[in-house]
Amino acid sequence: MESREAAPIYGCKDDILHNILGRLPASTLANAACVSKTWHRICSHFLSRPMLASALSLNPSLLGAVEEVTEKVLSKPIRPHFAIACISEQFGLRAAHLLLSQRLGSKTPLVTHIGNGVMGTEALTNQLRESIFSEKLQVKWDYFDYQGPHPREANGFSDVSRGMVLVVGYVPGLKVDAIPLIHPKNDFGISMVDAFVRHIKAFAYSVSGNHPPAAIIIFGDRKSDMNDIVATMDQAIGKETVMVGDGGGCFLFNSRNYTINLPPDLYVLDAVALVFAKDSHKSPDVGETRFRVAMAGGLVPFGPRFEVVDVLVKGDIKWTCFSALMEGFNTMLTFEAVIETLLETVSDRRPDLYIGVSHGRRYYSGNGRLIKKVSESTSFHQVLGGEGEYFVVEGVGVRAGDTFLFYHRDLETARTTSEIAFENLTRLKQNFMGSEETVFGGLIFACASRGQSYFGTPNTDIYPFHANFPSVPVAGIFCKGEIGRSSSSSSSFVKPHESQEQAPPHCSVHASSAVYLALSYLPPP
Repeated sequence: MESREAAPIYGCKDDILHNILGRLPASTLANAACVSKTWHRICSHFLSRPMLASALSLNPSLLGAVEEVTEKVLSKPIRPHFAIACISEQFGLRAAHLLLSQRLGSKTPLVTHIGNGVMGTEALTNQLRESIFSEKLQVKWDYFDYQGPHPREANGFSDVSRGMVLVVGYVPGLKVDAIPLIHPKNDFGISMVDAFVRHIKAFAYSVSGNHPPAAIIIFGDRKSDMNDIVATMDQAIGKETVMVGDGGGCFLFNSRNYTINLPPDLYVLDAVALVFAKDSHKSPDVGETRFRVAMAGGLVPFGPRFEVVDVLVKGDIKWTCFSALMEGFNTMLTFEAVIETLLETVSDRRPDLYIGVSHGRRYYSGNGRLIKKVSESTSFHQVLGGEGEYFVVEGVGVRAGDTFLFYHRDLETARTTSEIAFENLTRLKQNFMGSEETVFGGLIFACASRGQSYFGTPNTDIYPFHANFPSVPVAGIFCKGEIGRSSSSSSSFVKPHESQEQAPPHCSVHASSAVYLALSYLPPP
Protein backbone atom coordinates (compact mmCIF):
# COMPACT_ATOMS: atom_id res chain seq x y z
CA MET A 1 0.00 0.00 0.00
CA GLU A 2 2.87 2.39 0.79
CA SER A 3 4.48 1.78 -2.61
CA ARG A 4 1.22 2.57 -4.41
CA GLU A 5 0.80 5.80 -2.46
CA ALA A 6 4.34 6.87 -3.41
CA ALA A 7 3.86 6.09 -7.10
CA PRO A 8 3.81 8.93 -9.69
CA ILE A 9 0.49 10.68 -9.86
CA TYR A 10 0.00 10.36 -13.59
CA GLY A 11 0.02 6.66 -14.30
CA CYS A 12 -2.72 5.24 -16.53
CA LYS A 13 -5.17 4.72 -13.68
CA ASP A 14 -4.28 8.06 -12.18
CA ASP A 15 -4.94 9.80 -15.51
CA ILE A 16 -8.46 8.39 -15.43
CA LEU A 17 -8.84 9.40 -11.79
CA HIS A 18 -7.50 12.88 -12.60
CA ASN A 19 -10.06 13.26 -15.39
CA ILE A 20 -12.91 12.18 -13.12
CA LEU A 21 -11.92 14.37 -10.19
CA GLY A 22 -11.56 17.40 -12.47
CA ARG A 23 -15.30 17.28 -13.13
CA LEU A 24 -16.34 17.20 -9.51
CA PRO A 25 -17.95 20.20 -7.78
CA ALA A 26 -16.01 21.92 -5.00
CA SER A 27 -17.67 20.16 -2.07
CA THR A 28 -17.31 16.68 -3.61
CA LEU A 29 -13.68 17.33 -4.47
CA ALA A 30 -13.00 18.36 -0.87
CA ASN A 31 -14.43 15.04 0.30
CA ALA A 32 -12.44 13.14 -2.35
CA ALA A 33 -9.21 14.70 -1.08
CA CYS A 34 -9.73 12.86 2.21
CA VAL A 35 -9.84 9.39 0.62
CA SER A 36 -6.07 8.76 0.35
CA LYS A 37 -2.72 10.46 -0.13
CA THR A 38 -2.86 9.87 -3.89
CA TRP A 39 -6.31 11.37 -4.18
CA HIS A 40 -5.17 14.28 -2.00
CA ARG A 41 -2.20 14.98 -4.33
CA ILE A 42 -4.38 14.79 -7.43
CA CYS A 43 -7.04 17.03 -5.86
CA SER A 44 -4.33 19.51 -4.89
CA HIS A 45 -3.29 19.70 -8.54
CA PHE A 46 -6.55 21.49 -9.32
CA LEU A 47 -5.79 24.00 -6.58
CA SER A 48 -2.23 24.89 -7.55
CA ARG A 49 -3.26 28.16 -9.24
CA PRO A 50 -5.55 30.97 -8.04
CA MET A 51 -9.14 30.98 -9.28
CA LEU A 52 -12.12 33.28 -9.24
CA ALA A 53 -15.65 32.00 -9.74
CA SER A 54 -18.71 34.23 -10.04
CA ALA A 55 -22.40 33.98 -10.89
CA LEU A 56 -25.36 36.34 -11.11
CA SER A 57 -29.03 35.57 -10.47
CA LEU A 58 -32.10 37.76 -10.99
CA ASN A 59 -34.39 35.18 -9.40
CA PRO A 60 -36.98 37.12 -7.29
CA SER A 61 -36.84 34.36 -4.65
CA LEU A 62 -34.00 34.61 -2.12
CA LEU A 63 -33.78 30.83 -1.77
CA GLY A 64 -33.82 30.42 -5.54
CA ALA A 65 -31.15 33.08 -6.09
CA VAL A 66 -28.82 31.63 -3.43
CA GLU A 67 -29.25 28.16 -4.91
CA GLU A 68 -28.47 29.34 -8.44
CA VAL A 69 -25.33 31.32 -7.62
CA THR A 70 -23.83 28.84 -5.15
CA GLU A 71 -24.44 25.87 -7.44
CA LYS A 72 -22.71 27.73 -10.26
CA VAL A 73 -19.60 28.97 -8.39
CA LEU A 74 -19.12 25.64 -6.59
CA SER A 75 -19.72 23.51 -9.68
CA LYS A 76 -15.96 23.40 -10.38
CA PRO A 77 -12.99 22.58 -8.12
CA ILE A 78 -12.37 25.56 -5.85
CA ARG A 79 -11.53 26.08 -2.19
CA PRO A 80 -13.08 29.36 -0.95
CA HIS A 81 -10.47 31.69 0.57
CA PHE A 82 -12.93 34.60 0.45
CA ALA A 83 -16.39 35.41 -0.86
CA ILE A 84 -18.30 38.57 -1.76
CA ALA A 85 -22.05 38.68 -2.30
CA CYS A 86 -23.94 41.76 -3.46
CA ILE A 87 -27.69 41.57 -3.00
CA SER A 88 -30.75 43.77 -3.43
CA GLU A 89 -32.11 45.25 -0.22
CA GLN A 90 -35.45 43.51 -0.75
CA PHE A 91 -33.94 40.08 -0.08
CA GLY A 92 -33.20 40.94 3.56
CA LEU A 93 -29.56 41.18 4.58
CA ARG A 94 -29.55 38.84 7.57
CA ALA A 95 -31.45 36.08 5.80
CA ALA A 96 -29.21 36.23 2.73
CA HIS A 97 -26.03 36.27 4.82
CA LEU A 98 -27.15 33.26 6.85
CA LEU A 99 -27.99 31.21 3.75
CA LEU A 100 -24.70 32.03 2.05
CA SER A 101 -22.73 31.28 5.23
CA GLN A 102 -24.34 27.85 5.41
CA ARG A 103 -23.30 27.05 1.84
CA LEU A 104 -19.77 28.48 2.00
CA GLY A 105 -18.87 27.74 5.62
CA SER A 106 -18.97 30.10 8.58
CA LYS A 107 -15.15 30.41 8.65
CA THR A 108 -14.86 31.60 5.06
CA PRO A 109 -14.25 35.37 5.07
CA LEU A 110 -17.54 36.51 3.55
CA VAL A 111 -19.00 39.96 3.00
CA THR A 112 -22.71 40.08 2.15
CA HIS A 113 -23.39 43.58 0.91
CA ILE A 114 -26.49 45.52 -0.12
CA GLY A 115 -25.63 47.38 -3.31
CA ASN A 116 -27.51 49.39 -5.91
CA GLY A 117 -27.17 46.76 -8.62
CA VAL A 118 -25.10 43.90 -9.96
CA MET A 119 -23.27 42.85 -13.11
CA GLY A 120 -21.79 39.56 -14.23
CA THR A 121 -22.58 36.29 -15.96
CA GLU A 122 -26.05 34.93 -15.29
CA ALA A 123 -25.95 31.50 -13.67
CA LEU A 124 -28.71 29.92 -15.77
CA THR A 125 -28.02 31.43 -19.19
CA ASN A 126 -24.27 32.25 -19.10
CA GLN A 127 -25.16 35.65 -20.55
CA LEU A 128 -23.59 38.94 -19.42
CA ARG A 129 -26.06 41.07 -17.48
CA GLU A 130 -26.15 44.43 -15.77
CA SER A 131 -29.06 45.15 -13.46
CA ILE A 132 -29.64 48.24 -11.32
CA PHE A 133 -32.12 47.34 -8.61
CA SER A 134 -33.95 50.64 -8.43
CA GLU A 135 -34.28 53.44 -10.94
CA LYS A 136 -35.71 55.83 -8.36
CA LEU A 137 -35.33 59.49 -9.21
CA GLN A 138 -32.64 61.14 -7.18
CA VAL A 139 -33.63 63.93 -4.80
CA LYS A 140 -32.49 67.28 -6.17
CA TRP A 141 -32.86 70.86 -5.12
CA ASP A 142 -34.56 69.90 -1.86
CA TYR A 143 -33.45 68.87 1.61
CA PHE A 144 -32.49 65.25 1.98
CA ASP A 145 -33.64 63.04 4.82
CA TYR A 146 -33.17 59.32 5.41
CA GLN A 147 -36.32 57.68 6.69
CA GLY A 148 -37.16 54.13 7.67
CA PRO A 149 -35.19 51.37 9.40
CA HIS A 150 -31.58 50.71 8.53
CA PRO A 151 -31.29 47.81 6.04
CA ARG A 152 -29.31 45.79 8.59
CA GLU A 153 -32.37 45.74 10.86
CA ALA A 154 -35.04 45.49 8.17
CA ASN A 155 -36.32 42.87 5.76
CA GLY A 156 -37.98 44.28 2.66
CA PHE A 157 -40.63 42.70 0.46
CA SER A 158 -41.36 45.42 -2.10
CA ASP A 159 -41.80 44.97 -5.82
CA VAL A 160 -38.43 46.52 -6.66
CA SER A 161 -36.31 44.25 -8.86
CA ARG A 162 -34.20 41.75 -6.96
CA GLY A 163 -31.01 39.86 -7.60
CA MET A 164 -27.55 38.98 -6.39
CA VAL A 165 -24.05 38.30 -7.59
CA LEU A 166 -21.65 35.97 -5.77
CA VAL A 167 -17.86 35.92 -6.12
CA VAL A 168 -15.70 33.17 -4.59
CA GLY A 169 -11.92 33.38 -4.75
CA TYR A 170 -9.06 30.98 -4.17
CA VAL A 171 -5.68 32.74 -3.85
CA PRO A 172 -2.82 30.45 -2.78
CA GLY A 173 0.17 32.40 -1.57
CA LEU A 174 -2.08 34.98 0.08
CA LYS A 175 -3.89 35.09 3.40
CA VAL A 176 -7.31 36.77 3.46
CA ASP A 177 -9.48 37.94 6.31
CA ALA A 178 -12.35 40.35 6.93
CA ILE A 179 -11.55 43.11 9.44
CA PRO A 180 -14.38 45.34 10.73
CA LEU A 181 -14.51 49.02 11.68
CA ILE A 182 -16.99 49.73 14.48
CA HIS A 183 -17.86 52.65 16.75
CA PRO A 184 -20.06 52.98 19.86
CA LYS A 185 -23.68 53.35 18.81
CA ASN A 186 -24.53 56.29 21.04
CA ASP A 187 -21.38 58.32 20.44
CA PHE A 188 -20.87 59.49 16.88
CA GLY A 189 -17.98 61.69 17.99
CA ILE A 190 -15.64 58.74 18.57
CA SER A 191 -13.58 57.69 15.56
CA MET A 192 -12.14 54.17 15.51
CA VAL A 193 -10.40 54.55 12.13
CA ASP A 194 -6.91 54.54 13.64
CA ALA A 195 -7.63 51.26 15.44
CA PHE A 196 -9.06 49.89 12.16
CA VAL A 197 -5.82 50.70 10.35
CA ARG A 198 -3.76 49.14 13.15
CA HIS A 199 -5.76 45.92 12.90
CA ILE A 200 -5.25 45.80 9.12
CA LYS A 201 -1.50 46.32 9.49
CA ALA A 202 -1.28 43.82 12.36
CA PHE A 203 -2.96 41.13 10.25
CA ALA A 204 -0.67 41.82 7.28
CA TYR A 205 2.48 41.78 9.39
CA SER A 206 1.40 38.60 11.20
CA VAL A 207 1.31 36.63 7.95
CA SER A 208 3.82 38.45 5.74
CA GLY A 209 6.40 40.03 8.03
CA ASN A 210 7.21 43.57 6.97
CA HIS A 211 5.21 43.51 3.75
CA PRO A 212 2.14 45.79 3.54
CA PRO A 213 -1.18 44.31 2.37
CA ALA A 214 -1.23 43.43 -1.32
CA ALA A 215 -4.82 44.65 -1.67
CA ILE A 216 -7.82 45.78 0.35
CA ILE A 217 -11.45 45.55 -0.78
CA ILE A 218 -13.53 47.91 1.37
CA PHE A 219 -17.27 47.96 1.96
CA GLY A 220 -18.72 50.97 3.77
CA ASP A 221 -22.04 51.65 5.43
CA ARG A 222 -24.21 54.29 3.75
CA LYS A 223 -24.42 56.25 7.01
CA SER A 224 -20.65 56.34 7.58
CA ASP A 225 -18.21 59.05 6.54
CA MET A 226 -16.30 56.93 4.06
CA ASN A 227 -14.46 59.93 2.65
CA ASP A 228 -12.74 60.44 5.99
CA ILE A 229 -12.21 56.71 6.57
CA VAL A 230 -10.62 56.10 3.17
CA ALA A 231 -8.57 59.32 3.37
CA THR A 232 -7.13 58.13 6.69
CA MET A 233 -6.35 54.72 5.21
CA ASP A 234 -4.83 56.38 2.16
CA GLN A 235 -2.40 58.32 4.35
CA ALA A 236 -1.58 55.44 6.71
CA ILE A 237 -1.24 52.52 4.29
CA GLY A 238 1.56 52.59 1.73
CA LYS A 239 0.89 53.12 -1.94
CA GLU A 240 2.02 49.55 -2.65
CA THR A 241 -1.46 48.47 -1.53
CA VAL A 242 -4.34 48.51 -4.00
CA MET A 243 -7.67 49.68 -2.55
CA VAL A 244 -11.08 49.28 -4.20
CA GLY A 245 -14.64 48.91 -2.97
CA ASP A 246 -18.12 50.34 -2.40
CA GLY A 247 -18.44 53.15 0.10
CA GLY A 248 -22.22 53.47 0.28
CA GLY A 249 -24.06 50.23 1.02
CA CYS A 250 -24.78 48.05 4.04
CA PHE A 251 -23.19 44.73 4.98
CA LEU A 252 -22.67 41.78 7.28
CA PHE A 253 -19.49 39.71 7.38
CA ASN A 254 -17.80 36.51 8.53
CA SER A 255 -14.15 36.52 9.59
CA ARG A 256 -11.57 33.88 10.41
CA ASN A 257 -9.93 35.74 13.28
CA TYR A 258 -11.99 38.82 14.16
CA THR A 259 -15.13 38.77 16.26
CA ILE A 260 -17.15 41.61 17.79
CA ASN A 261 -17.70 40.86 21.47
CA LEU A 262 -20.42 43.46 21.98
CA PRO A 263 -24.21 43.25 21.87
CA PRO A 264 -25.57 44.52 18.51
CA ASP A 265 -27.39 47.39 20.22
CA LEU A 266 -24.11 48.88 21.50
CA TYR A 267 -22.10 49.33 18.29
CA VAL A 268 -22.39 50.37 14.65
CA LEU A 269 -20.57 48.72 11.75
CA ASP A 270 -18.97 51.50 9.71
CA ALA A 271 -16.94 49.43 7.28
CA VAL A 272 -15.31 46.08 6.68
CA ALA A 273 -12.07 45.39 4.80
CA LEU A 274 -11.19 42.19 3.00
CA VAL A 275 -7.42 42.26 3.44
CA PHE A 276 -5.12 40.29 1.12
CA ALA A 277 -1.62 39.77 2.57
CA LYS A 278 1.31 37.78 1.19
CA ASP A 279 1.92 34.51 3.02
CA SER A 280 5.55 34.46 4.11
CA HIS A 281 5.31 30.67 4.51
CA LYS A 282 3.93 29.91 1.06
CA SER A 283 5.30 26.92 -0.81
CA PRO A 284 8.05 27.71 -3.36
CA ASP A 285 5.94 26.10 -6.11
CA VAL A 286 3.21 28.73 -5.61
CA GLY A 287 3.49 31.84 -7.76
CA GLU A 288 2.38 35.43 -7.12
CA THR A 289 -1.12 36.90 -7.30
CA ARG A 290 -1.13 40.55 -8.42
CA PHE A 291 -3.78 43.28 -8.40
CA ARG A 292 -4.12 45.92 -11.13
CA VAL A 293 -6.55 48.85 -11.24
CA ALA A 294 -8.05 50.90 -14.08
CA MET A 295 -10.75 53.55 -13.86
CA ALA A 296 -13.32 55.32 -16.02
CA GLY A 297 -14.46 58.73 -14.80
CA GLY A 298 -17.61 60.67 -15.50
CA LEU A 299 -17.41 64.11 -13.87
CA VAL A 300 -16.28 67.43 -15.33
CA PRO A 301 -15.34 70.49 -13.21
CA PHE A 302 -16.80 73.86 -14.13
CA GLY A 303 -17.13 77.34 -12.73
CA PRO A 304 -14.92 79.24 -10.26
CA ARG A 305 -13.50 77.94 -6.99
CA PHE A 306 -15.45 78.54 -3.77
CA GLU A 307 -14.47 78.56 -0.10
CA VAL A 308 -16.65 77.11 2.68
CA VAL A 309 -17.54 79.64 5.39
CA ASP A 310 -20.08 78.22 7.86
CA VAL A 311 -20.97 74.53 8.26
CA LEU A 312 -23.94 72.72 9.79
CA VAL A 313 -24.05 68.91 9.95
CA LYS A 314 -27.47 67.32 10.48
CA GLY A 315 -26.96 64.66 13.18
CA ASP A 316 -26.60 61.13 11.85
CA ILE A 317 -28.73 61.80 8.79
CA LYS A 318 -25.47 62.52 7.00
CA TRP A 319 -26.04 65.64 5.02
CA THR A 320 -24.19 68.93 5.36
CA CYS A 321 -25.48 72.47 5.09
CA PHE A 322 -22.97 75.28 4.53
CA SER A 323 -22.49 78.80 3.19
CA ALA A 324 -19.69 79.69 0.80
CA LEU A 325 -17.83 82.56 -0.84
CA MET A 326 -16.43 82.68 -4.32
CA GLU A 327 -12.66 82.97 -3.96
CA GLY A 328 -11.51 86.56 -4.31
CA PHE A 329 -14.87 88.03 -3.28
CA ASN A 330 -16.31 88.88 0.14
CA THR A 331 -20.02 88.90 -0.75
CA MET A 332 -22.21 85.93 0.15
CA LEU A 333 -24.03 84.59 -2.89
CA THR A 334 -27.34 82.78 -2.73
CA PHE A 335 -27.68 79.15 -3.72
CA GLU A 336 -30.19 80.01 -6.43
CA ALA A 337 -27.94 82.67 -7.99
CA VAL A 338 -24.87 80.41 -7.99
CA ILE A 339 -26.70 77.45 -9.52
CA GLU A 340 -28.43 79.56 -12.15
CA THR A 341 -25.11 81.10 -13.17
CA LEU A 342 -23.29 77.77 -13.26
CA LEU A 343 -25.99 76.06 -15.30
CA GLU A 344 -25.59 78.62 -18.06
CA THR A 345 -22.45 76.67 -19.04
CA VAL A 346 -24.16 73.23 -18.98
CA SER A 347 -26.56 72.01 -21.66
CA ASP A 348 -28.55 69.80 -19.25
CA ARG A 349 -30.80 72.05 -17.18
CA ARG A 350 -31.22 69.43 -14.46
CA PRO A 351 -27.81 67.74 -14.25
CA ASP A 352 -26.46 65.73 -11.38
CA LEU A 353 -24.22 68.22 -9.59
CA TYR A 354 -21.37 67.48 -7.20
CA ILE A 355 -18.80 69.48 -5.32
CA GLY A 356 -15.19 68.30 -5.17
CA VAL A 357 -13.84 69.46 -1.81
CA SER A 358 -10.08 69.86 -1.36
CA HIS A 359 -8.77 69.19 2.14
CA GLY A 360 -5.23 70.27 2.78
CA ARG A 361 -2.71 72.59 4.37
CA ARG A 362 -2.73 76.33 3.69
CA TYR A 363 0.29 78.66 3.65
CA TYR A 364 -0.19 82.38 4.32
CA SER A 365 2.09 85.40 3.99
CA GLY A 366 2.82 87.75 6.88
CA ASN A 367 -0.10 90.01 5.93
CA GLY A 368 -2.53 87.10 5.95
CA ARG A 369 -2.66 86.58 2.20
CA LEU A 370 -3.04 82.98 1.04
CA ILE A 371 0.18 81.97 -0.76
CA LYS A 372 -0.68 78.41 -1.69
CA LYS A 373 -2.76 75.45 -0.65
CA VAL A 374 -1.30 71.94 -0.79
CA SER A 375 -4.14 69.51 -1.37
CA GLU A 376 -3.88 66.22 0.50
CA SER A 377 -7.19 64.65 -0.47
CA THR A 378 -10.43 65.36 -2.29
CA SER A 379 -13.95 64.24 -1.47
CA PHE A 380 -17.01 64.37 -3.71
CA HIS A 381 -20.47 65.24 -2.38
CA GLN A 382 -23.64 65.27 -4.45
CA VAL A 383 -25.55 68.55 -4.35
CA LEU A 384 -29.01 67.90 -2.90
CA GLY A 385 -30.38 71.42 -2.76
CA GLY A 386 -30.17 74.74 -1.02
CA GLU A 387 -32.00 77.81 0.16
CA GLY A 388 -30.83 81.39 0.49
CA GLU A 389 -27.09 81.48 1.12
CA TYR A 390 -26.91 77.82 2.21
CA PHE A 391 -26.00 74.80 0.10
CA VAL A 392 -27.02 71.24 1.04
CA VAL A 393 -24.81 68.31 0.01
CA GLU A 394 -24.84 64.61 0.76
CA GLY A 395 -22.37 63.29 3.32
CA VAL A 396 -20.21 64.87 5.98
CA GLY A 397 -16.61 66.01 6.24
CA VAL A 398 -16.98 69.48 4.72
CA ARG A 399 -15.20 71.97 6.99
CA ALA A 400 -14.95 75.74 7.21
CA GLY A 401 -12.00 76.93 5.15
CA ASP A 402 -12.17 74.04 2.64
CA THR A 403 -12.27 75.02 -1.02
CA PHE A 404 -14.29 73.30 -3.71
CA LEU A 405 -15.22 73.22 -7.37
CA PHE A 406 -18.56 72.26 -8.84
CA TYR A 407 -18.71 69.18 -11.04
CA HIS A 408 -21.42 67.80 -13.31
CA ARG A 409 -21.96 64.42 -14.90
CA ASP A 410 -20.99 64.34 -18.54
CA LEU A 411 -21.95 61.50 -20.88
CA GLU A 412 -19.20 62.19 -23.40
CA THR A 413 -16.57 62.16 -20.64
CA ALA A 414 -17.97 58.88 -19.29
CA ARG A 415 -17.75 57.28 -22.73
CA THR A 416 -14.27 58.64 -23.41
CA THR A 417 -12.83 57.49 -20.08
CA SER A 418 -14.45 54.07 -20.55
CA GLU A 419 -12.47 53.84 -23.79
CA ILE A 420 -9.33 54.83 -21.89
CA ALA A 421 -10.02 52.13 -19.27
CA PHE A 422 -10.46 49.65 -22.13
CA GLU A 423 -7.11 50.76 -23.61
CA ASN A 424 -5.37 50.47 -20.25
CA LEU A 425 -6.67 46.93 -19.80
CA THR A 426 -5.63 46.16 -23.39
CA ARG A 427 -2.15 47.44 -22.56
CA LEU A 428 -2.11 45.21 -19.50
CA LYS A 429 -3.01 42.20 -21.68
CA GLN A 430 -0.29 43.13 -24.19
CA ASN A 431 2.29 43.41 -21.41
CA PHE A 432 1.59 39.78 -20.52
CA MET A 433 2.32 38.54 -24.04
CA GLY A 434 5.51 36.53 -24.01
CA SER A 435 5.29 35.96 -20.25
CA GLU A 436 3.47 33.38 -18.19
CA GLU A 437 1.44 35.97 -16.25
CA THR A 438 -2.29 35.75 -16.93
CA VAL A 439 -5.45 37.47 -15.70
CA PHE A 440 -7.74 35.01 -13.92
CA GLY A 441 -10.54 37.25 -12.62
CA GLY A 442 -11.99 40.72 -12.41
CA LEU A 443 -14.13 42.88 -10.12
CA ILE A 444 -15.93 46.11 -11.07
CA PHE A 445 -17.27 48.87 -8.82
CA ALA A 446 -19.40 51.29 -10.87
CA CYS A 447 -21.60 54.22 -9.89
CA ALA A 448 -25.32 53.44 -9.74
CA SER A 449 -26.01 56.53 -11.87
CA ARG A 450 -24.35 54.77 -14.83
CA GLY A 451 -25.68 51.60 -16.46
CA GLN A 452 -27.96 51.15 -19.45
CA SER A 453 -30.34 53.97 -18.52
CA TYR A 454 -27.43 56.43 -18.72
CA PHE A 455 -25.42 55.11 -21.66
CA GLY A 456 -28.39 53.87 -23.68
CA THR A 457 -26.74 50.52 -24.35
CA PRO A 458 -26.45 47.41 -22.14
CA ASN A 459 -23.25 46.14 -20.51
CA THR A 460 -21.30 49.36 -21.12
CA ASP A 461 -19.58 49.25 -17.73
CA ILE A 462 -18.61 45.60 -17.96
CA TYR A 463 -17.40 45.89 -21.56
CA PRO A 464 -13.83 47.25 -20.99
CA PHE A 465 -12.91 44.18 -18.93
CA HIS A 466 -14.92 41.49 -20.72
CA ALA A 467 -13.80 42.62 -24.20
CA ASN A 468 -10.17 42.22 -23.18
CA PHE A 469 -10.58 39.01 -21.18
CA PRO A 470 -13.71 37.30 -22.58
CA SER A 471 -13.06 33.91 -20.97
CA VAL A 472 -12.20 35.30 -17.52
CA PRO A 473 -14.81 35.39 -14.70
CA VAL A 474 -15.88 38.96 -13.90
CA ALA A 475 -18.51 40.38 -11.57
CA GLY A 476 -19.43 43.85 -10.40
CA ILE A 477 -21.44 46.05 -8.08
CA PHE A 478 -23.27 49.29 -8.78
CA CYS A 479 -22.24 51.58 -5.93
CA LYS A 480 -22.87 54.84 -4.15
CA GLY A 481 -19.26 55.97 -3.76
CA GLU A 482 -16.75 53.94 -5.77
CA ILE A 483 -13.45 53.38 -3.99
CA GLY A 484 -10.37 53.07 -6.16
CA ARG A 485 -6.66 53.53 -5.51
CA SER A 486 -3.94 51.99 -7.62
CA SER A 487 -0.69 50.69 -6.21
CA SER A 488 2.45 52.73 -6.81
CA SER A 489 3.81 49.93 -8.99
CA SER A 490 0.75 49.69 -11.22
CA SER A 491 0.79 51.48 -14.55
CA SER A 492 -2.78 50.62 -15.46
CA PHE A 493 -4.55 53.30 -13.46
CA VAL A 494 -6.43 55.54 -15.86
CA LYS A 495 -4.92 58.88 -16.85
CA PRO A 496 -7.26 61.90 -16.55
CA HIS A 497 -9.25 62.84 -19.60
CA GLU A 498 -8.22 66.17 -21.08
CA SER A 499 -11.52 67.69 -19.90
CA GLN A 500 -10.54 66.77 -16.34
CA GLU A 501 -7.27 68.71 -16.23
CA GLN A 502 -8.66 70.89 -13.46
CA ALA A 503 -9.53 67.84 -11.39
CA PRO A 504 -7.96 67.68 -7.93
CA PRO A 505 -4.71 65.68 -7.84
CA HIS A 506 -5.77 62.89 -5.55
CA CYS A 507 -9.02 61.13 -4.67
CA SER A 508 -9.82 57.60 -3.51
CA VAL A 509 -13.63 57.79 -3.20
CA HIS A 510 -15.04 58.70 -6.59
CA ALA A 511 -18.42 59.60 -8.07
CA SER A 512 -20.04 58.71 -11.40
CA SER A 513 -17.09 56.44 -12.20
CA ALA A 514 -16.25 52.77 -12.75
CA VAL A 515 -13.26 51.10 -11.06
CA TYR A 516 -11.80 47.90 -12.54
CA LEU A 517 -9.72 45.42 -10.55
CA ALA A 518 -7.86 42.79 -12.57
CA LEU A 519 -6.38 39.83 -10.68
CA SER A 520 -3.40 38.20 -12.38
CA TYR A 521 -1.13 35.27 -11.58
CA LEU A 522 2.58 34.89 -12.26
CA PRO A 523 3.77 31.27 -11.84
CA PRO A 524 7.05 30.59 -10.02
CA PRO A 525 10.24 30.41 -12.09
